[in-house]
Amino acid sequence: MKVLKRRIFNILKSNREKFPRLLSIELSNLCNSNCIMCPRSKLTRKVQNMPFYILEKIVNNCKNLPLKKINLFWFGDSLCNKDFIEYLRYIRRNLPGVRLYLSTNGELLPEDKTKAIIDETLLDVINFDIDGVKKETYESIRRGVSFDKVVKNVHFFIDYKKKMKKRKPQIRVTIIKMIPTVSEIPEFVNYWKPLVNKIDINDYNTWLGTQIDLNVGEKLKESQEGKFTFACIHPWEELVISADGLAGLCCLDYNMKAQVGDTNTKSIEEIWNGDKINYYRNKLINLEYDDIEICRNCNAFIYQNKKTWSRLQ
Repeated sequence: MKVLKRRIFNILKSNREKFPRLLSIELSNLCNSNCIMCPRSKLTRKVQNMPFYILEKIVNNCKNLPLKKINLFWFGDSLCNKDFIEYLRYIRRNLPGVRLYLSTNGELLPEDKTKAIIDETLLDVINFDIDGVKKETYESIRRGVSFDKVVKNVHFFIDYKKKMKKRKPQIRVTIIKMIPTVSEIPEFVNYWKPLVNKIDINDYNTWLGTQIDLNVGEKLKESQEGKFTFACIHPWEELVISADGLAGLCCLDYNMKAQVGDTNTKSIEEIWNGDKINYYRNKLINLEYDDIEICRNCNAFIYQNKKTWSRLQ
């Protein structure tokens, strides 16, 4: 059984090393919120929107290659980029078969952008991050954002999609299960379940150990006492691209300490098969997490340890 699992894992690993299944593109690293769970105050990179010429190069690099999905966000809220809809139209036009996914706090989504997204089927999935069902809870977590405005915008999106009888985008809402929200989760689910396609309840991410752990119950114990006993899936699944075109090892590496390439000078395929990313992959395969600064204190194993990838190792 052990030999068979290893063979299956090697086949899976080899297949994933051909080209990323997922790109996370930072259309903007600006944000209209100062959330308690986010290490935004520690950001040292330049705060900016992605120049359009960088997006063009990325998209052209991906034509006729086996890319499955693009996250249209990374460390920031993409709706801070006033040209977001034009960027989205360009991606959809040039990569029509790729699933496009947006996660946002929703405050900066006016009616005209909602209508464009739905009328033109510019997204496959939109996720609204709503941490709390009560105004006081939400605004104490997502500081600087109006709960009332977010809920109004989400309801308009839901109602307009229904009015236009559109199948896409799928509408999701997410809440992080943590100390400030855990008591509200049943009410949150009851409120949103009749309105959206999917509700995600996520465990708390400590952003490479830089944030206080707000997990609860057994998950808190697991987060604090556990560790990676397998190779993290991120470098085989996702390539993160910052607003200035740099490529990073991991979506949690908000300051890009583990860069693996630059899309200004190399193609996505060259970066994905390059020496830098393979150096990190080999370290993770050998469980040498302490040799990688960003990986030493990461708690992302709590999301991965029950998935097929980890169980094959």
